[in-house]
Amino acid sequence: MATGESDLHDLIRESVRGIASEFDRGYWKEHIDQKEFPEEYWQALADDGWLGVTIPEEYGGEGLGMLEMCIIIEELSRSGGQGGIIFVLTPVFGGIGIQRHGNEAQKEEYLPQIADGEMKFCMALTEPTAGSNTLNIQTTADRDGDEFVVNGQKTFISGVENADTMLLVTRTTERDDENPTHGVTLFLVDDPAAQPGINLAEVDTAVPWFERQYQVTFDDLRVSEDDILGTEDGGLYLLWDTLNTERLAGAASSLGGGLRAIDLAVDYASDRSVFGQPIGAHQSIQHPIAESYAKLMSAREIMYKGAQKWDENEDCGLEANVAKLLTSQAGTEAADRAIQAHGGNGFTDEYEVYDIWQNLRLTQTVPVANELVLNYIAEHELDLPRSY
Repeated sequence: MATGESDLHDLIRESVRGIASEFDRGYWKEHIDQKEFPEEYWQALADDGWLGVTIPEEYGGEGLGMLEMCIIIEELSRSGGQGGIIFVLTPVFGGIGIQRHGNEAQKEEYLPQIADGEMKFCMALTEPTAGSNTLNIQTTADRDGDEFVVNGQKTFISGVENADTMLLVTRTTERDDENPTHGVTLFLVDDPAAQPGINLAEVDTAVPWFERQYQVTFDDLRVSEDDILGTEDGGLYLLWDTLNTERLAGAASSLGGGLRAIDLAVDYASDRSVFGQPIGAHQSIQHPIAESYAKLMSAREIMYKGAQKWDENEDCGLEANVAKLLTSQAGTEAADRAIQAHGGNGFTDEYEVYDIWQNLRLTQTVPVANELVLNYIAEHELDLPRSY
């Protein structure tokens, strides 16, 4: 067990592994090739209650915490496929976002559907000109009575085609450099792919993934003031509150992916024999794999510490960011070393290590670039001058 784990967590791991074992690599390859959402997998997780792991019991959830969600995501990723990262948009931005900041009507409407697997979320934040600087977003929502009219553009928005609801980040008040965090508002937009004020253009990406990426253009989209999540002009603080859970969930996915690569490398190195003995008997194969495993285990501890602090309502900004940084680096390195252990086979479709590497390499850039994570640590923990 890792720090803070209990018998309950062992039971969670066993249950999640059991679900994941029913969906082999062929299932995932088919869904990736066809760009098709893994509905059967999703519903299996819902049926066992894991999509609602952090949702309070009165809304149909399990009433557990971020630590339990991280364990679930880690195990799903370690079991193969892409089951871990699909947690981020719906259970995190949908479930945690609404349970912490939604009004009672929103909680009653959305949370039971998330827990049951009946609702999926996407999130529209990134913009072509703003990049990682959320303060510079230019998508506006201008008030018109009890409605708002939205205009602007987002890019690299995942899974709009599968989403029942979009969490949309806008500016409702023009940026003031003396108070730049004021004026951002979050909206819940139902049926985003069917809205007449939303136009989608697919972005061609090389990463093997079952969901599509889009450039999303808003052209006089009308939303109600009842669709605001939290408060008008106060959405940035709500967004930041949720981002720590995004960092932790993403770290759990990277951790599980890295451990998956280690597991595959160990299996291959134990079975593949050259010159009369398994290649895993050679230190040039053993040591890189063992070193990557050690790094992943260390990153796991800081991730669990961050999840526990979040569950105890303590500030976990440092732990969440460090976990994101270390798991993305160590996970990518582990996948790279797994490819090397496989030799030429590591680049073939028969083995999955190259696909794992592609997905893990992405985690060094999204959902936030590692350079910005280092900026956060330097400024907020080391008191170095602001660099951007």
